[in-house]
Amino acid sequence: MGSRAVVNLLGRSDELELIEALLAGHSPTGPSLLLRGGPGIGKTTLLDATAARAEAAGLQVLRASGVESEAEINFSVLHQLLYPLRERADRLAVGQRDVVDRVFDLARAASLDPLVVSTAVLALLGEVGAERRVLLVVDDVPWLDRASATVLGFVARRLADTPVMFLAAARTAAVSFFDEVHLPEHDVGPLDEQPAATLLDTWHPQLAPPVRRRLLDEAAGNPSRCASCPWR
Repeated sequence: MGSRAVVNLLGRSDELELIEALLAGHSPTGPSLLLRGGPGIGKTTLLDATAARAEAAGLQVLRASGVESEAEINFSVLHQLLYPLRERADRLAVGQRDVVDRVFDLARAASLDPLVVSTAVLALLGEVGAERRVLLVVDDVPWLDRASATVLGFVARRLADTPVMFLAAARTAAVSFFDEVHLPEHDVGPLDEQPAATLLDTWHPQLAPPVRRRLLDEAAGNPSRCASCPWR
């Protein structure tokens, strides 16, 4: 991880402890966690850090993001998340293999029952997890299509005692079907003064003191504002 990436995680000791516990398999929240926070607060940075640490530890990392333009396409996020496993589907029982194959062919997936897909996806993740642990990372949860949200919610609530973990992120107060899953949540808040100042100084080291002070006040602990261009 580069030096700036490390700086971007300053002030996130609570979140990093949760991440380490999640990856180690002894998280107090269980194997699933939803990060909540305002825009630019650093949720995606934390997802990136988790994915990097998981890959370094030898886990299979599967990632997807909700996209507004695809929110009406059934199973679009599930397709994105599971596509790297498409060659593993032949290990499943015939009926489950057919379901997973149809998810990988979005044109045929639209008519599938999400609950039927859920059991097939759990079976697929179980097959992969038998070889190495799996981390599912999903960003922008409010833009998940409803079918994918149903499946991932079903899966995320059934990961206890499995080698699969689930980490997702959503904006504070953003409403989505996925809220009905009621996963354990952690609020990602603004940075304290010192880490915010360090982040600003890393990205803009030559600011005049009055400008620096004004930007820290305006950023109010939001990392994206600390790192953004100050010449406005």
